Amino acid sequence: MLFDLKPKERLEELYDFRDEIDRLMACYRDGRMALILGLRRMGKSSLLRSFLNGYGIPHILIDARRIVINEGRMNIRGFMNELSQALTEFLRHKSGIRDRLLDVLRNIDGVSIGTSPLSVSISWRRGRTVLMALLDAVDRIAEGLGEKVVLAIDEVQELRALGLNIPMLLAYIYDNLGSIVTILTGSQVGMVYDTLRLNDPKSPLYGRAVVEVRLRRLSEEESMDFLRRGFEQYGIHVDDGVLRSAVNRLDGIIGWLTLFGWNYVHGNRDLDSIIDTAARQEVEELRAFLTKSRAEARYRAILRFVAEGPRRWSEIKRAVEAEEGITVDSHNFTDLLTHLVKMGILEKQGDTYRVADPVMEYAIRKYLRP
Repeated sequence: MLFDLKPKERLEELYDFRDEIDRLMACYRDGRMALILGLRRMGKSSLLRSFLNGYGIPHILIDARRIVINEGRMNIRGFMNELSQALTEFLRHKSGIRDRLLDVLRNIDGVSIGTSPLSVSISWRRGRTVLMALLDAVDRIAEGLGEKVVLAIDEVQELRALGLNIPMLLAYIYDNLGSIVTILTGSQVGMVYDTLRLNDPKSPLYGRAVVEVRLRRLSEEESMDFLRRGFEQYGIHVDDGVLRSAVNRLDGIIGWLTLFGWNYVHGNRDLDSIIDTAARQEVEELRAFLTKSRAEARYRAILRFVAEGPRRWSEIKRAVEAEEGITVDSHNFTDLLTHLVKMGILEKQGDTYRVADPVMEYAIRKYLRP
């Protein structure tokens, strides 16, 4: 169902991702690494999971955000626990690889195999050494079977605090493990580039051919069509005026359109209420980011001013200086704006900045106090 709130798992559940699917398939067949990039709630996880499941592609899927949720922060223990779970799921679903890979895993120091049900446990204390042995084993066995395996990492920018050299790891896979294709997703595009150091000539990944799949907002017509199709699945007719109001407020972000449709079908037909509930959640996540920064007050001032409407660099700087009563260093100020763009909170269009997400914009205006 189009209005299902969980990430989609099947190709037929996706809305108009044909071009993106084709690009991922081309990378899987002939390439080495792909990036799926876009704002949060644009369907990156749904695209990734539906592609892998829809074509029965053997894969090891690591959800980096789940590590942070489970551990409270990114760390090697959480990463190895997530990898253990991902490898367990991989073996449970790939019978052709399972027996051969289990024989190898049993001989890797730091890996424990459980039965009834099948499970893999990786010692996080020996994580770096074990990780390379695991990847080498998967590649060797997949090659022997004439298969390709996808190593997928959802929200890869979360790994920047892991303590592993992520560019070095991915470059090793790229250069040496020909039967492993890497697909990464990221909602903080600038942070993804920083994590992978793709534009850094000193980075191990610099110069590698990487397929970028960038997700976009739906157009007004596409948004209307998406809502109509979703309501048709429930046998519900909704007046075009109601649909257009939601489309105008939600700016083509498919996750928010889905949330509106789900609420409407289940009895909450007040668009303001739906947006307000979502905004409260968004502002809590924003506060969690701000409270970790020494520039929290200045970030708040920037965000509140930009949430009033698109603003130029000079306009934002003057507003911050007026609020603080001091002259703000231009270099420092530019760094703060750049970081907000990298985080996907702001976006730059021409010479103006705006809040990237309409629900976040609403949340800042209503709930982000000085």
